[in-house]
Amino acid sequence: MANLQTNLAGIKSPNPFWLASAPPTNSGYQIMKAFDAGWGGAVWKTLGVPVVNISSRYGALNYRDNRMVGFNNIELITDRPLADNLREIEEVKKRFPDHAVIASLMVETREQWHQIVKDAENAGADGLELNFGCPHGM
Repeated sequence: MANLQTNLAGIKSPNPFWLASAPPTNSGYQIMKAFDAGWGGAVWKTLGVPVVNISSRYGALNYRDNRMVGFNNIELITDRPLADNLREIEEVKKRFPDHAVIASLMVETREQWHQIVKDAENAGADGLELNFGCPHGM
């Protein structure tokens, strides 16, 4: 079998197949299930304070005569407490030390940015996605 191990900017993973920041990466349980299924990395659903989401968080995508061929995701940020997510990042990295975990972060103030970056690093995140591109709903 081919060796698919990757090293992207110093972030190692068993393969180049990663999940993006989205509802399927909203908890440690979900990410561990993905890693068990063979995914090499995941970008944790966007963490931050305050939690501000708009409704509806999902919308059906229709194509030609086919109803609901997919979903649009307009969820901005996890609705789970930051402390829970940080604890779960730590758990995931203990169980899957060779898989990539990137923390997607979105906060409002300079002080919050400094703190959440430290918190994500301390939890064991391999990298950070600084989310400045989702202003709708915030």
